[in-house]
Amino acid sequence: MSLHAVKAKLPLWGGALLLPILAVGFYLDNQRHVPAIQPHPIMNPVSTSQPVIQTTRIRDQLPPAMTQKSSPETAPVVGLEPEAARQAVFRKENNVYEKAANLFEAELIDTEWASAYEASLRDMFASHNGLTRVSVNTISCRTSMCRIEVFTPRDTDADYFTAMFYNALDNFRDGTLKEEASIARRMEVGMTSVYIARKGHTLAFY
Repeated sequence: MSLHAVKAKLPLWGGALLLPILAVGFYLDNQRHVPAIQPHPIMNPVSTSQPVIQTTRIRDQLPPAMTQKSSPETAPVVGLEPEAARQAVFRKENNVYEKAANLFEAELIDTEWASAYEASLRDMFASHNGLTRVSVNTISCRTSMCRIEVFTPRDTDADYFTAMFYNALDNFRDGTLKEEASIARRMEVGMTSVYIARKGHTLAFY
């Protein structure tokens, strides 16, 4: 029976009821002709575990440690007795002290330069807090160098003076007095001398 024949025999409301039924029938008929989708096989997950690496300890590759018997023997260091060593140091320091003093005292005096530089050194000692604690014996200049003699009864006094003096040279008047300087000690009598070379000159007693 055709659709036109059905419409002719059914009332108007019957056609409205028949249309949904026919639509469902067409949908089911079309579904029978759609090929079924074959599911893809699920692959096994990739293992993320890392292979275990066998490491060799570095210490296992080192040669056996030397034993006390196979270690090289060291000869004992033979040194001087404390007092003998002290006297040896005194002799060396005295030689430098005397050589420096002889060179200094043999020089003529450049009066103009010596007077000006001596005054500057005295100002430096007076203005530096560390040097005001030092017992100064003399401050004098010649032609190529100046000498400051200080009483240093103990080794610690000499070390303190040396540190304060070099600090003062670096900082006084922005370092305008800073030139080559060397220390000469005569510790057996508690004296330390510092020599400063005039600009353009060097100290020759070392």
